[in-house]
Amino acid sequence: MPAVSVLDMKLDRSFDVFDADRDGRLRKSDVTGLSDRLAESLGVAPDAVAGLRGSLEDLWDAVFQKMDRDGDGGVDRTEFRAAFRARIVTDQNRIWDRIRSMSNAWTELGDRDGDGMLSRQEYTDLLHGMFRLPRETFEEAFNGLDSDGDGQLSRDEISRAMKEYYTSEDHTARGNHFFGRL
Repeated sequence: MPAVSVLDMKLDRSFDVFDADRDGRLRKSDVTGLSDRLAESLGVAPDAVAGLRGSLEDLWDAVFQKMDRDGDGGVDRTEFRAAFRARIVTDQNRIWDRIRSMSNAWTELGDRDGDGMLSRQEYTDLLHGMFRLPRETFEEAFNGLDSDGDGQLSRDEISRAMKEYYTSEDHTARGNHFFGRL
């Protein structure tokens, strides 16, 4: 049996964090529901996450929905891996613009002190609230992502990390830590 590539491991992890109901299929409600979980965890009204919800809907409509090769209304792990690899390489449907838009929307929500950066606590609260993974996962990930060691994550650091996460086969890439240790 061939070894799973680093990128496939990361894509599988990404699939798992998006698959909110853990049924092995991504649907629009899984993806857009991330905004509702974040609103709940931050204790804000659902309309406070409207920008994030809109960017997630756009990501679903323009990218994820097109991954559904068999037309059953959901995206399974195999469809996700294959299509994500193909779309990333070609930047089909301006996927990086859409991911950056989503990232900026949730970064803005997580930036509780308004300094334009995410502290360790803000990053941990944000990702824990959206993805429901243990807080320790993100506390450890923060160290790997803070490339300049200033104790804050800038939008550029987050954007670079996300790009590395979804494209790099390098075992040592900082972005590999985005959802915690592989």
